[in-house]
Amino acid sequence: MMTQFKKTKLAAAVLAASVAAPASAVSWQAGDWEASYTGTINLFWNQINNDVAGGQDSGHMNEGLLPAFHTMKVVSPATNGLTGTAQISFAPDSSRAKTDDQAKNGNQIDMREVFFNVAGSFGTISLGTTLSLFQRQAILNDMTLFGVGAWSGTEGGGTTLGRIAHGYTYPEFNSRMTWKSPDMSGFGLEVGIFDPDEETLAGFETDTPQLQFEAKYSTSFDGGSVMVWAGGLHQEMERTAGGDVTSLGVNFGAKVSAGGVSLVGSFFNGEAIGTVRTLNSVSGTAFTCAGTACTEADNDGYYVQAMYNLGATNVGLSYGESNQDADADGNTADSNELTTFGIYHDVNSWLKVVAEYNMQSGFQENDAISLGGFIFW
Repeated sequence: MMTQFKKTKLAAAVLAASVAAPASAVSWQAGDWEASYTGTINLFWNQINNDVAGGQDSGHMNEGLLPAFHTMKVVSPATNGLTGTAQISFAPDSSRAKTDDQAKNGNQIDMREVFFNVAGSFGTISLGTTLSLFQRQAILNDMTLFGVGAWSGTEGGGTTLGRIAHGYTYPEFNSRMTWKSPDMSGFGLEVGIFDPDEETLAGFETDTPQLQFEAKYSTSFDGGSVMVWAGGLHQEMERTAGGDVTSLGVNFGAKVSAGGVSLVGSFFNGEAIGTVRTLNSVSGTAFTCAGTACTEADNDGYYVQAMYNLGATNVGLSYGESNQDADADGNTADSNELTTFGIYHDVNSWLKVVAEYNMQSGFQENDAISLGGFIFW
């Protein structure tokens, strides 16, 4: 799944599929239509110290939380009060697992975004695949979006976790139909139906859509700004042998910026929403079924973050955790923590260099230093 790009805006463009292309986009006119092409590539050298006795230390080249992105977008002429946009983003990996020969098995292309929007005075209708709403702001405002963060394994290919499973669950790129309200003096609402997540184990079915929403309010004051948000998710999954699993989650967050200081806090809570993604936690599923009954696990997590801007350089410190509570019905406990110190420097409008130090505990016990960078166009 984002300064000529202005990095926070780029994050929204890359991950949340903002319809506004960055000013530096390669663009051209095709009749009355406007077309543009944007992208980014990153790679890091990572020195990883495994803190478990007998664990494997590693030096490894790997992309960070973001893969490479190549985004193509078209914007229609305004016609009868309607404007259409269409966007396709594919995301190849810049890194491979150490065991992959010539990255034939490690460099894969992920079609993350294929969607179109129709906007008018009523707001925006969006259909297709892009970043989900539930916990979207948590990942977009996470400083490890442009870094490395946590690891799921220390020598594989593909992206790292950032703060996924260490402060929020992954919003995922999902097929959906949504309506977004017009801006109402800083307040906005987006609601939609989503393709439901379904457990790969046999015997489950989902015949109703997953529901998600996000409400957000932004305002500015002399020398600063405030943004607050809330979101929710609801899904039903039925078991053909009897019983059902209800995934229900809420998340809240805020970002305050003033005088070069930026503070972010994000929290989530729910049942069967997992620590990694809906239904799934690091320890397994976020539910258990026996006989004709299923029990949902309790999940929660949060992160706090402070950043200071020094002109072209941002220095940040953050801490977060994600948890699943054990219970008598067999749900397994899961607790993961991550502390990150990062330096993010814009060399110019198209080049960013990054240094991070991450301390990860839970299913991985690592201390890691990461050095790398991004190019944007």
